[in-house]
Amino acid sequence: MSADNRRHRILSDLEETKTSWEEKRAYLEKELVISSVDQKFALRKKIQECEQEIARIAKNIESIKKEHQQKNLDILDSLFQKVHDIPIVDRPIEIVDMGQKSEPMVAAHWQEFMRLWISKLGQKNNQAEYLGLVTADDVILRLLSANRSPKEARALSSFAMQCLATQPDLKEETVHLVIEKAIENLNELDGLNKPHTLIDEAFSSVMQSSFGQILHERLLESYIQNRDANRNKIGAIFSNIAITNSEILNARNATQILTPLLEKLTIFCSVEERVNAAFHLVEAFYRPQVQKNSTRIDFLPNLLLRKVAKVLLTCVQQDTGSNYAVSTTAIWAISWLTSARTYYSHTPYTFADEELEILRQVVINDKHDAFARSWSALILSVCSPEKTVFAQADWIYEWAIVADGSKPQKNLPKISYPNRPKDIEAIKSLIFSHLPSRAKRQTAIALGRLGCFIPEMIDPLLQVFQDAMYSRDDRDEALVYLVFTGNSQVVSALTYGLNGPKDNTDKYDLPERCFLGLIGIGNVDALKQKNNRHMHENKFFTERGDLIHKLKAKDSTGRWAYYFIYVRPTLEQEFTKTLESNQSINIEDYGKVIGSCYGEEPNDELKAFLKDKYGFDV
Repeated sequence: MSADNRRHRILSDLEETKTSWEEKRAYLEKELVISSVDQKFALRKKIQECEQEIARIAKNIESIKKEHQQKNLDILDSLFQKVHDIPIVDRPIEIVDMGQKSEPMVAAHWQEFMRLWISKLGQKNNQAEYLGLVTADDVILRLLSANRSPKEARALSSFAMQCLATQPDLKEETVHLVIEKAIENLNELDGLNKPHTLIDEAFSSVMQSSFGQILHERLLESYIQNRDANRNKIGAIFSNIAITNSEILNARNATQILTPLLEKLTIFCSVEERVNAAFHLVEAFYRPQVQKNSTRIDFLPNLLLRKVAKVLLTCVQQDTGSNYAVSTTAIWAISWLTSARTYYSHTPYTFADEELEILRQVVINDKHDAFARSWSALILSVCSPEKTVFAQADWIYEWAIVADGSKPQKNLPKISYPNRPKDIEAIKSLIFSHLPSRAKRQTAIALGRLGCFIPEMIDPLLQVFQDAMYSRDDRDEALVYLVFTGNSQVVSALTYGLNGPKDNTDKYDLPERCFLGLIGIGNVDALKQKNNRHMHENKFFTERGDLIHKLKAKDSTGRWAYYFIYVRPTLEQEFTKTLESNQSINIEDYGKVIGSCYGEEPNDELKAFLKDKYGFDV
């Protein structure tokens, strides 16, 4: 038995003994009233003995309590000293294809000490033991109430959420404070498609705990109350941990999944119900594209697709009283429905001009959420059968060929400018607005897709191009639009990137991209560095192993041959569908054969060639 438990047992025994003596005294006092004169003397003496015993036991109890109180004060001093001296360390975060980032966290030994005491103090059966002097609420309030640096505040809010996941016995206001502080300290690394940060993991764990409903309600409430960057961060976390559809959307289950959600988007439902339903639509359209190899939402029946678009756009039009939370989430859902984050034109649904006008009005109306406006710009940039500028050619590959001397710069493909004057004018007004940096980057990308290149796009495009958090395709798209903007600021930035220090963790190879960008601009100094040994083309294929397809087929002579083919990203789905149809195809229409041999399997010579030239293990 521990010392604390022994002490608690001794106190209980003393209290029971004291109660017995008090009951005996009460009995004697009653007897005293009805006793004879001869009996009174003896009874008074017995009552006096009872009072002496009660006083003695009370003194012992008080002594033990004082001793324990002093120990509690020592514990409190120790805990609060820990609260002031917080060791913060950096924890690496590995995000696939996005390089390594880090986040602040409290050191493991500090966490272990504090978590032990918070757990111990947060147990109901310990409240009497610790005599109410210090509770888990006291410690957490002290942790979160002091003025902290942003780094400390982030680390401590993450730790407090981790403690909440263990379900200590806390007052409701303490639970709300922990959640509120965690929401305040969210950043752009949180709420990605799976938990990467400690706060991601903590939010997910709390959602599965007895505090899950409180967290769900508070996140939804905060999302509705906030705007712009804060709302976007809260929405990312909420959709990641609170919205879970049981099935991935497909052609067979689409009507069953989507129809009930669309019914909850009417004005007869509360703001909370409508926002929650819109979030489920975001999740429904998002998951197939993330979990099933970028499957686009091109499989919905026409009538259902039209209904989805109409209901969501009606939400956008009708939303004036919810801090635009409903319309923001509806537009977010449309952006995933149309795959607007990618550069492919959306062709399954043809937006009527009055529907496009709804989106244009969101773009130009500064009462709307900043991200609703930038998402609307992205949707406008892809909702036409005309190809976006980035999709019109494999620009990076074309520049690599020029760099290797296989093609003159003057023979590069020319832009076919989309005929979208209304959309361009609306989005141009947005690029001049005061926006969060991420929203401005989306706006710049939207303008580039439509063939509009103005100086105001350069800074946000450079931010995308230089940020390892973005995917390779996102960074390449930003680079293409920088090249076509092509002023001295772009040349200076690309030259600096070309000559900057080498980063061994840079999987994107930023200096190589800067060089190819300068080639695309036609920069004379960059052209002097060109190499005729196909070095740049080789690098291009080496880093695009995911776009190299293996194919066994008969050539024009009827002989079996094995091919390794680089397929342009914009043609990959068409290439796959053509193969499945068993039609005859010209491989060069879709990309380039980087290696081949006769036979039904790659021979040793081809394997050695691919290993030596591109680093591929076959």
